[in-house]
Amino acid sequence: MGAAAVRWHLCVLLALGTRGRLAGGSGLPGSVDVDECSEGTDDCHIDAICQNTPKSYKCLCKPGYKGEGKQCEDIDECENDYYNGGCVHECINIPGNYRCTCFDGFMLAHDGHNCLDVDECQDNNGGCQQICVNAMGSYECQCHSGFFLSDNQHTCIHRSSEGMNCMNKDHGCAHICRETPKGGVACDCRPGFDLAQNQKDCTLTCNYGNGGCQHSCEDTDTGPMCGCHQKYALHSDGRTCIETCAVNNGGCDRTCKDTATGVRCSCPVGFTLQPDGKTCKDINECLVNNGGCDHFCRNTVGSFECGCRKGYKLLTDERTCQDIDECSFERTCDHICINSPGSFQCLIKLLRSKVSRFLRPYK
Repeated sequence: MGAAAVRWHLCVLLALGTRGRLAGGSGLPGSVDVDECSEGTDDCHIDAICQNTPKSYKCLCKPGYKGEGKQCEDIDECENDYYNGGCVHECINIPGNYRCTCFDGFMLAHDGHNCLDVDECQDNNGGCQQICVNAMGSYECQCHSGFFLSDNQHTCIHRSSEGMNCMNKDHGCAHICRETPKGGVACDCRPGFDLAQNQKDCTLTCNYGNGGCQHSCEDTDTGPMCGCHQKYALHSDGRTCIETCAVNNGGCDRTCKDTATGVRCSCPVGFTLQPDGKTCKDINECLVNNGGCDHFCRNTVGSFECGCRKGYKLLTDERTCQDIDECSFERTCDHICINSPGSFQCLIKLLRSKVSRFLRPYK
């Protein structure tokens, strides 16, 4: 082959190599990878993530969706009635996610799942003219002696001593007193309450303030019966739900202790409890005064370790580093051994000149 032909072949190979490198390939024909994801030529579902692979790509459904990637459908986290998405009251499914809501008289806790009582009496006395009494999921207004509550259940009316009507003596109605056409009085109850058999008292139902229950409420012949979500236990008050160590360790990372108000989480030595009151985070002891180590400090999970530079040894206190006297070992040097911090030197004695000269340092 002539010199001109060689040059021509070389130019072709260089051109092919340049095109391959510019396209992100290896420089060989046919090795150029096409990124279908960035070019938009993939057929992944709109709720999927396209991930480029050598010579191809794959589709992955986004969190909150299920499917093989080219077809994805929303996961309904609320469809399991028992778990209910972890919500203690109501679970609302939304595309790719869900959210928890609470009944009237409750507010959503910081964990996004539990529901806490709202103390309506803290805001303008609940609108009550005289006395406001907070209850789980609700509140009620009361009046001082000599007054009774009007039909609007907020204002108080002075009690008269004359006549047989709702304006006078104690008529015995627990909630609302109404005058009858024939004279006399009849009792009624606020919404969410049922009139008792004695026609005076009012029985709470689950329709008002969730029956005073923090989580679930079931109407029975004797009144509301409270229950709790699967992660909680019913408090001795029969209404409040508290976390318990018996279920999922109370949500604690490490140690869980049951108390009258719920669980109390704690962490072992080497860890610190985080603001959520549940999670334990490793303490990096090396960040403070090098962990007390003379030389090196290496953090480990729940602890740390000290180490020494070459030529030193760690003492029994596991902090202090002491020089190793290599010259105390037999046959460290053939002639003269001189120890130094972290090292040593060997010297050889020249007999004829009676002059010692440096041979080599130990490193």
